[in-house]
Amino acid sequence: MNRVECPFEDDVMMYVGTGRWPDGAPAELTAHAASCEVCGDLAVVAGAMDSERGLVPVSARVPSAGTVWWHAQLRAREDAAKAVGRPITWAQAALLAACGGAAGAVFGATTGWFQRALSAVLDTTRSVAASVHLPTLPAVSFDPTTFVATYGPSLTIAGIGVAVTLAVVAWAFREG
Repeated sequence: MNRVECPFEDDVMMYVGTGRWPDGAPAELTAHAASCEVCGDLAVVAGAMDSERGLVPVSARVPSAGTVWWHAQLRAREDAAKAVGRPITWAQAALLAACGGAAGAVFGATTGWFQRALSAVLDTTRSVAASVHLPTLPAVSFDPTTFVATYGPSLTIAGIGVAVTLAVVAWAFREG
């Protein structure tokens, strides 16, 4: 795009801005604006904007400096309180997750019906594991029934603890 400029733009703008266009402007400048497209458009647009400036009511209410300072102080204190509270929220979430895991472990170890249900799941897992014929690797032998019988209840309780921990952490993210 080619930029078109005229050396008389500043003069036309000064006369329009001071309210002396076209009556108070020199005759040579008004004749130039009549023949120059750039200065003519500038005079029309700037004149329209200048005439509208007085019609717009001033509605901005600027608060005092003391009020602005007071609001800034309140905002700074609020931000500082939020920043201080974040580590506390994480610590509370971790503590809640640990307590939930411990309560789940105690519940799983002391409740008869839960142990019977776990035993039924373990028996089902053993029967499924016994019916599956896994190939043995030459260097490693693995007996799934022994593994499930040995570590099944512990892994189940640990899985429940992990699920509770993940749920607490997800809750902490939503709240924080």
